[in-house]
Amino acid sequence: MWHRASCILGLICLWSVAPALAQSGQGKGAVAAGGAAAVGQTEIAGEGDDVFAVRGLAVDVTAESAVEARREALREGQRRALGQILRRLTLRTDHLSLPDPDDEVIAQFVAAVAVAKEKTSTVRYLAELTVRFKRNAVRGLLRSAGIRFSETRAKPILVLPVFEKGAALSLFEDSNVWRNAWGGVDLREDSLLPLRLPIGDLKDITTLTADAALAGKPQQLQNIARRYGVENVVVAHAVLGIDLTSGGVPRVQVNLLRFGPGGKSTEVLDYSVNVGNDLEAALDRLALRVVVDQQEQWKRRTQLSFGTDTSLSAQVPLSGLRDWLAVRKRLGAVAMVRSFKLLGISRQDAQVVIDYLGDPDSLAVSLAQRDLNLARVDGFWVLRLAGREGEAKDGAKKTGTGAQ
Repeated sequence: MWHRASCILGLICLWSVAPALAQSGQGKGAVAAGGAAAVGQTEIAGEGDDVFAVRGLAVDVTAESAVEARREALREGQRRALGQILRRLTLRTDHLSLPDPDDEVIAQFVAAVAVAKEKTSTVRYLAELTVRFKRNAVRGLLRSAGIRFSETRAKPILVLPVFEKGAALSLFEDSNVWRNAWGGVDLREDSLLPLRLPIGDLKDITTLTADAALAGKPQQLQNIARRYGVENVVVAHAVLGIDLTSGGVPRVQVNLLRFGPGGKSTEVLDYSVNVGNDLEAALDRLALRVVVDQQEQWKRRTQLSFGTDTSLSAQVPLSGLRDWLAVRKRLGAVAMVRSFKLLGISRQDAQVVIDYLGDPDSLAVSLAQRDLNLARVDGFWVLRLAGREGEAKDGAKKTGTGAQ
């Protein structure tokens, strides 16, 4: 029975070479050429987390005719969409240096356009566009401009803003001005680091208190994480105090407590915020700063590197055919993986060589977003499906699993 399964595995491995090579081709950075963008009324095929797609882009153009208005709306929409993609993938310090190709070049970059909520008059055109760009084309554009970028989208993170003033703690209470500040930040779901806020309704209030959040009560945190469909929770603990060394100036200190499958960690942010006479305005600035800094850190942590060819050989423990199919599929979805090759397979495990764009730590972070955990065991790389870490040897030394 297992002999038959092994034969099937062999055939599947041969079949898997094509997607691996396709992934490899995307690492070359050549700009795709030719072909006008396809326009249709249906949703674009592909995963919902496609970092090269912009969805729900509203256009409203008036021209001499409806036909001309529609044509101009598509041009405008594609240009705006490309701008969003470039800013999404790059650091804010590079945004002023981003390339600005003309409309004809942008059209060559577009893989597909979907149109929804279309309305026309004799001179006006309104619609919502979904625009998806060719990965190689965007990569080539940024590489030719000498701008580094990231394509790894993190798993969504639930943020719990806890405010401490004096001896009082607040989370879902109306008095929590820190939570209100977070509510005013544009937490885009399509960013590379998606941050979510809880609703703060009765169910949230009865699920978790501010004290339990700070104490890291596992069951309560798991319950609220499960409600919002996340694995990772960040408690953003803001403490309002008096800086006596500065003449009694009110200041806010922020600590980030992270909880997830990788355990608990604490990050103390080096922020100095003068509250002055407007605490709410100060907290608004602080919340925005925390969000931006966290997103920038994520991009730096997962930046692609095209300068040198890097690869590693990893053992993949298996319990059956289904495990290999899952590993292969997830490897093919990791942006940092240029290609992968199966060297051998047995009943217990497989051996793969992974060519990647970055360093081992960044690769481990990117793999973790696809529920693949890369670790070093007795000097050898081991790649496991998430949830199988308990099978690792006691002496395993992990590089980092990207719990963020």
